[in-house]
Amino acid sequence: MNRIMKYVFLALLATLTVACVLFLGFNVNCGITIPNPTEEPPTEPIDVRDLERQMIDKLKEAPWQGLRFLRGEKEWRFYALAGERQTVKLSAQFDLVKVFFLQADGDLDYTWSATGVDIPGHGYYSVASDPIAEGNVIEVALSGKHVTQSGVYWEECNTEYCRLAGMIDTILVLDDKGTGLTNGFIRYGWEPPTYPMYGFLCWQIRPYTVNRIASNDTNAH
Repeated sequence: MNRIMKYVFLALLATLTVACVLFLGFNVNCGITIPNPTEEPPTEPIDVRDLERQMIDKLKEAPWQGLRFLRGEKEWRFYALAGERQTVKLSAQFDLVKVFFLQADGDLDYTWSATGVDIPGHGYYSVASDPIAEGNVIEVALSGKHVTQSGVYWEECNTEYCRLAGMIDTILVLDDKGTGLTNGFIRYGWEPPTYPMYGFLCWQIRPYTVNRIASNDTNAH
C-alpha cells in the first residue's frame, strides 16, 4: 500500500511540475512580441557626375564663367552656386559657405567664402547682403577703394574686417613676393584653397540679379 501511495505521490508531483513549466512558458511567450520583418525602402545611389552636370548647367546660365573685373563698378566678380555651411575659428569665428564656380575654361571648381564674422569687441559683421539659400546662384564680389584692376590692397582699408581679411588672405603666402590668395586668384588665376583652414575668400556675397550685369568688363580668368 505504501508503495502505491509513493507512486501516486510521484505522479502528482510530476504532473504539477509539468503544469508549472507549461504555465510559465505560456506567460513568458505572451509577453514577447516578435515584430514582422519589414523591408526598408532601397536608397538610390547618388550619381556624382549627374550632380556635377546639373551644377554646370545652372552656372552656365550666369552672365559669364570665371573671374572678371568690372571697370564701371570697380569690382571683381564671379558667379557661384551656394553650397553647405561651415563655421571655423581662426583669429575670429567665421561663418562660411562653400561656393561652386566655373573657371573660364568651363571646369567646375569650388572654394569657401565668408558670410559673416564675430569680431571680438566689435560684434557680428555680415558679409552676405541677404540670406543665401543652398543651390542658389550668387555673386561673389570684391569692391572698394582698396580694390583695383591689379588686385586688392587690404592695408589701404582701415576697417577691422579688412584687417582680419588681410590676415586670412595671407595664411598661405603663394610666392616670394608675398602674394595672398585673393591676389593670386586675380593676377594669376590660382584657385583659392578648397580647405578653409588654409584660407578662404573674404569677399562680399549677394543674390544674383540681372540688374547688376555690367557690359564694360575686362580680364576674364
